[in-house]
Amino acid sequence: MNESIEILKLLLYFFLYSIIGWILESVYKSILEKRVINSGFLHGPYCPIYGFGAVIMLIFLENFEHNLILLFLMGFFILSIWEYLVGFVLEKVYHTKYWDYSESRFNIKGRICLLNSCYWGVLGVIFIKIIHPIVQEVVGNMEQNWILGIVIILFLIFTSDFIVSNVKVKGIDKKLEKLKEITENMREKLEEIRKAKTEELQNEEFIQGLKEALEDLKLKQNKLKINLYKQSTRLKKAFPTIQSDKINEILKKEIDLKALKNRIHKSKESKK
Repeated sequence: MNESIEILKLLLYFFLYSIIGWILESVYKSILEKRVINSGFLHGPYCPIYGFGAVIMLIFLENFEHNLILLFLMGFFILSIWEYLVGFVLEKVYHTKYWDYSESRFNIKGRICLLNSCYWGVLGVIFIKIIHPIVQEVVGNMEQNWILGIVIILFLIFTSDFIVSNVKVKGIDKKLEKLKEITENMREKLEEIRKAKTEELQNEEFIQGLKEALEDLKLKQNKLKINLYKQSTRLKKAFPTIQSDKINEILKKEIDLKALKNRIHKSKESKK
C-alpha cells in the first residue's frame, strides 16, 4: 500500500514539475522575446524534461540534502547527463537539434555546457532545500483518492498532447513531400493548359476543367504552406537555437500568412 502511494506521488510530482517548469521557462522566454512564448515541444502546459528532472533529483539527490557541496555536485553531474541523453534522443528520433550550446565555452557536442551544468547544480540545491519541501507538504496533506484522480486526469491530458504533438512534428516531412508533389502537379496542369491553347481545335470545356483542377491544387498548396509555417514558427519560438534544415528552409521563405489566407478565402468564394 505504501509503495503504491509513493509511486502515485512520484507521478504527481512529475506532472506538477512539468507544468511548473513550463510556466517558468515560458515566462522567462516571453520576457526576453517581449512576446508570449509557449515553451517546449508539446502544445499544452508541459515540459517533461523538468518533470523527469525533478523525479531524478528526488531519487538521487535527497540523500545528500544535508551536504550542500555534494548536493550541488550531484545535481551538476546527474542533470547534465540527463540533459545530454534527452538532446541525443531527440536528435536521433526527430533529426532535429532542439537546443544548441555550441557557442558556449566547454560544451559537449552542443548538448550540454559548463554554465548550464552549473545552473543545474544550483537548481538541485534550491529544489531539494526549498521548492520540494513546500510541494511535498501540500501533496502529503492530500487524500490518496484525490492524488489518484489528479494523476489520471493529468496523465490523459499529457498523453493526448504528446501523441498529437509527436504526430505533427513527425508529419512535417510528409507535408513537405506532399507540397513538392502538389507543386509538380501544378506544373503539369499549366503545361497541359498551354498545350491545349496552342491546338487548332481548342476544347474550352477541357481547358476550363484543367483550370479548375489547377485552382484546387493552389488551394491545397496554400493550406499546406500555412500549416507548415505556423508549426515551424511555434517550434522556433519554443526552441530559439533549434537546428533543423527543413524548419529553417520553411522559415526562410517568410510566408505572408494574411495574403495566403485571402487567396484561400477568394478561392472558396469563387466556388460557391
